[in-house]
Amino acid sequence: MMRRTGRLLLLLVAALVVGLLATGSFALAHSNGGDHHRSDQRQRSDGQSSDQKLRRCDQVCREKGYSAWDQQWLMMSIEGDRFEIQGGMLAQHRATTQIVRDLGARLVKDHTKSLEDAIAVAEKLGIDVPKEPSPSQQWELRAVAQFPGRAFDRWYSDLEVQDHVQDITEAQDEVDEGFNKKVKSTAEDDLPVLREHLKLAQAALASVGGNASSSSR
Repeated sequence: MMRRTGRLLLLLVAALVVGLLATGSFALAHSNGGDHHRSDQRQRSDGQSSDQKLRRCDQVCREKGYSAWDQQWLMMSIEGDRFEIQGGMLAQHRATTQIVRDLGARLVKDHTKSLEDAIAVAEKLGIDVPKEPSPSQQWELRAVAQFPGRAFDRWYSDLEVQDHVQDITEAQDEVDEGFNKKVKSTAEDDLPVLREHLKLAQAALASVGGNASSSSR
């Protein structure tokens, strides 16, 4: 399974290298790759992908009351909420345009509520609660923070468009293929909010000269 950020991370790296070398500074922290939340999708020798393996519900799954996919989606959702909250706070302080600052504030508000709901479900099911965004998400926040002025607005908005496209896909996958009703319900509740966030991020990106053509499923 692969998060969407490989392409955007490569663009961020290229832009940062050019921009920071031009100013004589290079303060990038290193990353563990462009996986955002998840590891590469690998085809198993029995012909099943790791996605298919996660979504199968065997006896252990039924005994626990949730599948490996439920667990992974919920943990990714919590990491994602923490990422959006930190990113939204960064945008409120660093953005130069009101529409991008407003986007950051909206993401902090909505993802704080989403985080509370997801943690409550995880604790009830005995699933580990991530305490911070994933390493790749942390790298993305450090990377986008390197951009000055209007460049920050564009890269942050682009990051949010790409992130929400993938979040919508994953939440829909949980709704369609998850096992635990509480986890599926959490994903279902997230979908309309994520779709609204995508529209707001696309509008913000268009307002600062970016390409807002990305769309959800």
